Amino acid sequence: MGKGIFIIGTNTGIGKTFITGGIVYKLKKEGYSVIPYKPIQSGGIKSEDLLISQDIKYIKEICDLDENCEKMNTYCLYNEVSPHLADKIENINILKENIINHYKKLTNEYDYVVVEGAGGVVVPLIDNDYYIYDLIKDLDLDVVMLSSPYIGTINHTVLAYEFLKNKDINCKGIFINRYTGNFYEDDNISVIKNITKLDILGVIHKLDDFKNKNIKKEYDNFDTSNLMSLFK
Repeated sequence: MGKGIFIIGTNTGIGKTFITGGIVYKLKKEGYSVIPYKPIQSGGIKSEDLLISQDIKYIKEICDLDENCEKMNTYCLYNEVSPHLADKIENINILKENIINHYKKLTNEYDYVVVEGAGGVVVPLIDNDYYIYDLIKDLDLDVVMLSSPYIGTINHTVLAYEFLKNKDINCKGIFINRYTGNFYEDDNISVIKNITKLDILGVIHKLDDFKNKNIKKEYDNFDTSNLMSLFK
């Protein structure tokens, strides 16, 4: 049985896919059996008449994965809105059992599964019934949180962490994404660490040029031993 970790963000568009890709890339490069998993993607893209997850497409390409996108994604919805709303619009009827079974199948095949959430921890997946935090608990996973160093991040990050604690979800640490070196960013990171008592797992510099060589250079800085300790 493989091990897993769940990647969450303090907000939508914070860079969860970038960090998920980095963890997969680094472990794969070191020779480990690892795969990303995106349970639900809203805002899918068309590719050869198929609707595929743009997040999985990115990771598949940057990590040179041979698996097809469907193996790494259960539900792909067209409308780029909250999954529960996209589900209602498109009449897909999301079933949590399908996601849980898909994840278990991947853990039977791979040593490490990196699960990427949709938006933040309270994003609804099934209307008025099932949220990201419910899925995390059903998969019995610890989480890694992704945040930014910008103004407002202390409030967002601490509130997200306190919510996780309230739901008895264990957070293994925080990645800070899009760091630019401003003095207040360093203070924000320090305050977050002091309040939450969580490890800062990595500070990722903001990339203005997303050429593969630049992305992979940033990924190469990830500490493999540190990453492996995150999985449950």
